[in-house]
Amino acid sequence: MKRFVQCVALCACLSTAVGAQQVPAPPEKHGSSWVVHYGKWLAAAAAIGFTVLGAQEHNKSNDVYSGLLDLCREDDSNCVLTTNGTYVDPTAEEMYQSSLSYDRRARARLIAGQAMLLLCAGLFVADLRHKGPENIPVHFDPVARTAGVTLRF
Repeated sequence: MKRFVQCVALCACLSTAVGAQQVPAPPEKHGSSWVVHYGKWLAAAAAIGFTVLGAQEHNKSNDVYSGLLDLCREDDSNCVLTTNGTYVDPTAEEMYQSSLSYDRRARARLIAGQAMLLLCAGLFVADLRHKGPENIPVHFDPVARTAGVTLRF
């Protein structure tokens, strides 16, 4: 109970100290360029598109690999490996290589989707620096390198 009272007292002191400070006026809002403003949505759409394409390639890889497993379950001789790790049966080897190919394509598309998501986040932040919403109580001045927080009770 004593710690709770101390915590409440500390919060009250901090809130009055923060409220008493002079909050710098928010910087003038300059509109961001149309590249940033609309590019963030394009990057978001590209992230979704690459992720969907990656998931489709992954599903194709799973289908082909399931077919390879079915081929191996039918007859064990279909899945005998040579000394260098390839399948003796050309059909099994073709299915295995096809599965690897789909996996590589899925990986590339998923990485591209993550890169687009990172770009999208950067563009959203860049757009907020130029045109922040009024309901966020944080003020940032990149030129003066100052920041302020407004608290309202």
